[in-house]
Amino acid sequence: MAGTRGTAYTPGGLSSTTSKTFSGGERFIWNNKIAKVNDIVYSYQNINTPINYQPVHETSNIALSVTPTVIKKQIIVSNPGGAINFTTSTAAVLIDGLFGGTSGTASHELYEMYKLHIINISGANAITMVGGTGATIVGSAVVAAGASASFDISLASATTVSVLRAS
Repeated sequence: MAGTRGTAYTPGGLSSTTSKTFSGGERFIWNNKIAKVNDIVYSYQNINTPINYQPVHETSNIALSVTPTVIKKQIIVSNPGGAINFTTSTAAVLIDGLFGGTSGTASHELYEMYKLHIINISGANAITMVGGTGATIVGSAVVAAGASASFDISLASATTVSVLRAS
């Protein structure tokens, strides 16, 4: 977890020979770097929160619209009572929400990627990933009962998205 911590220091107060110790004992040595006031960020250690902290994942036992918000959570767990579809948003929505797009045209580099893991804990029912307009599913779209799958959501062109079955 990153955040502002300790006393606010001005850029003038930090130099290549300055070493400051903060309340948690962390030491930062500044080598001619400029820092904004209150912009001292710690991220390398936080004993109370593991470094590999995973935010709350998505759960859905019914058909689901896979939006940029859902994709950013990286994990969907489902126990469907029957066969269901997880349908991505349109490419324009995914591009605007994930790849810095404006009106469905991306400003990011091609092949930039997000990972999405679907875990199907059902004993009998499959989940099918369906691409919205402009989003193409590549590889098997079906997540079998009792299985999991990884999908790579990537920018295929400035206006299209690929959803590639990775496992």
